[in-house]
Amino acid sequence: MDIFKNTQFLKLWGNQVLLQVAFNMSNFTALLLVNHLTNSRFSVALLYAALTLPAFAVGIFAGAVVDLSDRKKLMLITDVCLAILFALYALASHHLVAILAIAFTSASIAQFFTPAEAATLPLVVSNHQWEKANSLFLFTALGSVMLGYALAGPIIELFGGIGGDGAQFTFLVAGAVTAVGFLLRLSLRTIDTLKPEHLSEKFLISTIKLTAEVVKLAREKEKIYLSLLLLVLVEFNIGLLSILFIDFVRSYLKLATTATSYFLVIPLVGGLVLGVSVLGKVQQKVARGKAIFVSMLVFSLVILVLGVCTLLATTSLLRILTVAGAFLIGCTIVFVAVNPRTILQENSSPEMLGRIFSLVTISSAAVAPIPVMLIALITEKVPTPTVFIIYGIAFLGLSSFLRERLVKHLN
Repeated sequence: MDIFKNTQFLKLWGNQVLLQVAFNMSNFTALLLVNHLTNSRFSVALLYAALTLPAFAVGIFAGAVVDLSDRKKLMLITDVCLAILFALYALASHHLVAILAIAFTSASIAQFFTPAEAATLPLVVSNHQWEKANSLFLFTALGSVMLGYALAGPIIELFGGIGGDGAQFTFLVAGAVTAVGFLLRLSLRTIDTLKPEHLSEKFLISTIKLTAEVVKLAREKEKIYLSLLLLVLVEFNIGLLSILFIDFVRSYLKLATTATSYFLVIPLVGGLVLGVSVLGKVQQKVARGKAIFVSMLVFSLVILVLGVCTLLATTSLLRILTVAGAFLIGCTIVFVAVNPRTILQENSSPEMLGRIFSLVTISSAAVAPIPVMLIALITEKVPTPTVFIIYGIAFLGLSSFLRERLVKHLN
């Protein structure tokens, strides 16, 4: 593909891979560590909240900061801050409150690099390559979650397990990977961008006006509203499954929690690879809205069937079904997440892209953490298979409800 000849894209993409792998390696290690220290799903949900709530607290300003600032310098600063925070994780690995505080701080920093990368992407590739670039960025954004998780498990086990020095060493590796990403980003040329209005006013007033401007656009344009909704649903599903599957692997697959890397993460990556490879061909034959609806339908059925089979199948069969289900989920995520990102870029002006993608994170933070925490608290008493069955049915109903709008507005 011509996009691989674009050195600016490759540098931006390469840094995204390294930073996301390090970030998610640390997040997964922190999840396992909190689970080890407390043996409580609610404590794991608290960590999830610490990782997602900053999107609401900080993200409301982050989009305007991205649009007003030099994006290269901003991304370099985030790299340095995150490398330091990952090293601090290693020093605080036996203290729950410290882990939560570092998680909140690192997630706050992440609110700047995520929209900065998404907003810079259309400026380094031509518009006819946006879908390819978004596919690759989505693959590495989600694939980096999986790869970070997949790498964390073996590293933890190699250096003494979650109760030994494995967690501390994994955090240090994440810090080193982030430092390499910083060097790669340093070679990225400065990107000239259009600056939004209100620059002559005080920063706080400018931020409020710029944020209100993008919220108004999202309310008025059905395509933007629906795209935001779909990306929020993807974030919610990832958060929910990341909490439930740790206990699911231990209690129902009868494996150590680090085996999540092999029975969930690696199959998900395989599904993402297949989804990205067939996306272009599917788009030529199936309209966007219909492809999104079918993907949501498949996701619902996978969760529902997995919940039912957990009650009926043997452990060996359940392990096979989990791998197959994770693979299918990986495929569906590509169609539900790539299309909305492309639609947002097609329907937003360049000087607004930072705020648009920041709004995605803000919306996720406003919607996802509290329901995920409540579900985690409920599942302290309710078996995980029951939660899968109920959620599968609920998501099936939501998919059916959105079908007409998706087909009408996202084609």
